[in-house]
Amino acid sequence: MPKVSVIMPTYNRGWIIVRAIESVLGQSFKDFELIIVDDGSTDNTSKLNQSINDRRISFVQIDHRGVSAARNKAISLAGGDLIAYLDTDNVWHADFLEVMIL
Repeated sequence: MPKVSVIMPTYNRGWIIVRAIESVLGQSFKDFELIIVDDGSTDNTSKLNQSINDRRISFVQIDHRGVSAARNKAISLAGGDLIAYLDTDNVWHADFLEVMIL
C-alpha cells in the first residue's frame, strides 16, 4: 500500500495534464500512487491511458458528472494512508510530498 494517494481529476485537459503528471513522477518522495480520473473528456485526454507506463498511475474514465464526482471516484479507489490533491493546471516542486509528509 502506498503512503500517499495523489488524486488528479481532469476534464478536457489533455493539452496541459502532462506537466502535472511529470511533476508527480519527479517527486523525491516515491511512495505514492497517482489516480487520474477523466470526467468524460471529449478531447484527447483519454489517449493518455495508452501512453502511461508507470505502475503507480491509474487512469479511470467516468461519465461527465463534474469535478466532485471525479474526486469522489478517485478517493474510493485510493489505497494510501494520506490523500493529496493536484489539479491538472498545477505542478509540484520536486520535494513537495517529502516536505508535506515528513
